[in-house]
Amino acid sequence: MLLAWKVCPALAMGNTVVLKPATNTRLSALLFAEICAEAGLPAGVFNVITGGGAMGSMLATHPDVDKVGFTGSTEVGQILRKATAGTGKKISLELGGKSPIIVFDSADLDSAVEGVVDAIWFNQGQVCSAGSRLLVQEPVFDRFIEKVKQRMKTLRLGSSLDKTMDMGAIIDETQQKFIAEYVDDAQKGGAEVFQVDAPSGCYYPPTLITGVGTTSRTVVEEIFGPVLIAMPFRTAKEAISLANNTIYGLGASVFTEQMTLAIETAKMIKAGAVWINCHNMFDAAAGFGGYKQSGFGRDGGKEGLFEYVKPSWQSRLSFEAPEFDLKKFGASYMADRPSLNTATPQIVSADGILPQVDRTYKLYYGGAQKRPDANYCRVISDAKGKAFALVGESNR
Repeated sequence: MLLAWKVCPALAMGNTVVLKPATNTRLSALLFAEICAEAGLPAGVFNVITGGGAMGSMLATHPDVDKVGFTGSTEVGQILRKATAGTGKKISLELGGKSPIIVFDSADLDSAVEGVVDAIWFNQGQVCSAGSRLLVQEPVFDRFIEKVKQRMKTLRLGSSLDKTMDMGAIIDETQQKFIAEYVDDAQKGGAEVFQVDAPSGCYYPPTLITGVGTTSRTVVEEIFGPVLIAMPFRTAKEAISLANNTIYGLGASVFTEQMTLAIETAKMIKAGAVWINCHNMFDAAAGFGGYKQSGFGRDGGKEGLFEYVKPSWQSRLSFEAPEFDLKKFGASYMADRPSLNTATPQIVSADGILPQVDRTYKLYYGGAQKRPDANYCRVISDAKGKAFALVGESNR
């Protein structure tokens, strides 16, 4: 599916494509290439090369490549972003997620349970937008968790070629162990772990974790498996705060029968896609992508087409990758305000040395302290040109 999301719009906009599939999904990509050839696609229009991560980096930095589209982990996305910086290449990244599911007490709880099943146990939870954080309003928390547990007992695990199964196997043993480590860590931290039976082999049981804090690893980090973390909330404001308390922003869902509440809550969640009374429902006409460390750029819709085309007046942008030390990037700060870099000469005032850190000094008006509009401070110099004071930049 992800392969088609990238390849189809790229071909539709007149490009030739080189695909480097993930190391664990080579066979399906090669089969797709065979189908393209049988369908009559001209030779060289769609190409597949296989290899490890180093091969992907080499392909992304190749001078003949004008656009890089990547779906995968945030860590690899950061590597590609650094590798293509300054080369003129367009890049879109669809990265990790820790998507929240918000269930209000006004929701149809039985329907919401099915929404949770679709959100986290679809494809064994190995989905970037999987709803792995369940936020339930306190009055119905216990009742809803009990309904989820009862539903988990009816999930069927087995071969993914058997279409009567709800869940298949994890992609490989390494990922299976990775998931187990997170669950064991939560258990050691005092969390309550509920699991159902799973067949022997590379299967991991559907898992529900309760009794965790907001800073727990299982709450903060992407597990990429069939593990659901549940937490209660009291008010809509708290639900929004918990939902946005993440470095990711790919997907989210809201369950309630009050549509005004659903829409207002959805508008406040910083995520690329927010579903109401459902989860992981994709429409090819709607752009899909993330905020924050879930990436940028969109797949699907006209936005997805625009990723693979440029204005006719724009010449081809291709530059040599600049050489610079990323560890020192941004260390030199030569503006006329205090610097965060200790190597920069300090600003000496008449009475001594002003602090290195710009503290964004507040203003006092209207009977209260206010943060300056610009969020910055201006260095005020005396008649001799020495720094005299720091004043918040504002327009009031």
